[in-house]
Amino acid sequence: MCLIVDANLASAVFAGSPESDFAPILDWLNERDGCLVYGGYLATELARMEKPRRYLLALLRAGRARQVPDEQVAEEQATVSATGLCRSNDPHVVALARVSGARTLCTHDRDLQRDFRNPQLLSKPRGSIYQRQDHARLLRHTTTCGRLRRRRRD
Repeated sequence: MCLIVDANLASAVFAGSPESDFAPILDWLNERDGCLVYGGYLATELARMEKPRRYLLALLRAGRARQVPDEQVAEEQATVSATGLCRSNDPHVVALARVSGARTLCTHDRDLQRDFRNPQLLSKPRGSIYQRQDHARLLRHTTTCGRLRRRRRD
């Protein structure tokens, strides 16, 4: 699945020498077929932080990040907010996941974790939360994110 990194962990994930819990993310993004998704208000939040901003730019240039247009995220955010189901103050992150197809989120925000796993807000497949190194199995692609590689037929 494509990955969304919440602003509350972006500085820790994209640090020069990240904590061991986030090393699998950087390995997946830099050495394998990883893809980071951002857009809407999350893009604004990440742009305010120097290290995440620089890292995002490098990923974007390398084709390992995808920016979803702000208008799409804002429109979906209005839909998510109108449901009244969000506990967190981050409906823009749930909206980004719905629009992009990304289903893995890196965050420590408990309310956002509940929202991201809520099948009424995000389903087919439901969202997964990456928090530590043993969650590295979540760093993969599915058909919802559009990055799943097709097997070559010889």
